Amino acid sequence: MHAWTVSVPALWVDGDATRLEQVFDNLLHNAMKYTPADGAIAVRGHAEDGVAVFEVSDTGIGIEPATLPLIFEALVQGPVGIDRAQGGLGLGLALVRELAALHGGGVTAASGGDGQGSTFTLRLPLVGAPARAADPEPDAAASAA
Repeated sequence: MHAWTVSVPALWVDGDATRLEQVFDNLLHNAMKYTPADGAIAVRGHAEDGVAVFEVSDTGIGIEPATLPLIFEALVQGPVGIDRAQGGLGLGLALVRELAALHGGGVTAASGGDGQGSTFTLRLPLVGAPARAADPEPDAAASAA
């Protein structure tokens, strides 16, 4: 079982909920897939200069320095084909990059290398919180009773 830490305040972005769910699903799924059962996964969020910043970090297998610049390309995998060895097709991170871009944002990856875990950082433009609907006026008949 993984040890989880989640610290994400309310951050509002304008986007397609289904597509953004795919982005987070891919990032979280990869963290779980490449982190041993006794490892840790952290999800953090914060606002920075008009941008919602979300980080998914893990203590997993890490990413080799030579692979980092290519990690978001379709079908690019580590030197041992790690995605396919773990049951993936090598398309998830390419999809994350494209969907982030379509929402006006971007994604980056960082790792200290083999066995050093990884951090994926998603940035999306912030928008104001939606206006709350006003509480309906109580029914005059109900309030007379």
